Amino acid sequence: MNKLLCGNNIDLIKEVENKTIDCVITSPPYFNTGKKYQRGTGFHYSSDFTEPLYNIMDIMEAIKPKLKDGGIVCLNLGFSYAETGCMRPYDIVNRLRDKFGYFIVDVIIWLKKNPIPLRNRLTNAYEYIFVLSNSPSITYKNKSHKLNVIHESVASYKGHSAVFPENLVQNLLETFTDENDLVLDCYMGSGTTAFVCKKLNRKYLGFEINNDYVELSKKRLEK
Repeated sequence: MNKLLCGNNIDLIKEVENKTIDCVITSPPYFNTGKKYQRGTGFHYSSDFTEPLYNIMDIMEAIKPKLKDGGIVCLNLGFSYAETGCMRPYDIVNRLRDKFGYFIVDVIIWLKKNPIPLRNRLTNAYEYIFVLSNSPSITYKNKSHKLNVIHESVASYKGHSAVFPENLVQNLLETFTDENDLVLDCYMGSGTTAFVCKKLNRKYLGFEINNDYVELSKKRLEK
């Protein structure tokens, strides 16, 4: 496989055969009033049921039949106190469970070593990685006694402001995939998931609507 595709992930996922994806590792975009995530025309509102949630629900519904039996989705979700609320991640996964029948089989906490300080609140130092599947039980590939907390710094990469840490992706790949498994990132961004897949001999498939990020990812993989 090993493809990086530019376009709307809802359109691109239609070209993927059913029951071919072993694992999804992805991080939807953070809330941003300057970007258009809502269906149809207009910008999203400052509420949970719109903003990128529309696209998250659509793509997660479309991904479900593409997963192999026992396939895994590692969905990274953060929250904002001021805009969508600290319950946003739970609201999303509850809808995925209730509407589409996903099983929430595990929850991983990404504990940030270098969180952005907040003045008027406790500094938010973590994000969730929800582990979803079509099955209530999954196979953990790494047999060591791992914790469900990953300590990792917020990453950066030239040309992209919100980057998945490579070590975090590596941890997920080693826990939930084998060599030659096909891994999808439907919000590819700077291409970290594909980059780490290449290092660990996993096949990758990346979707990204921003062509500049696709070109950035391709150059990163070439290096």
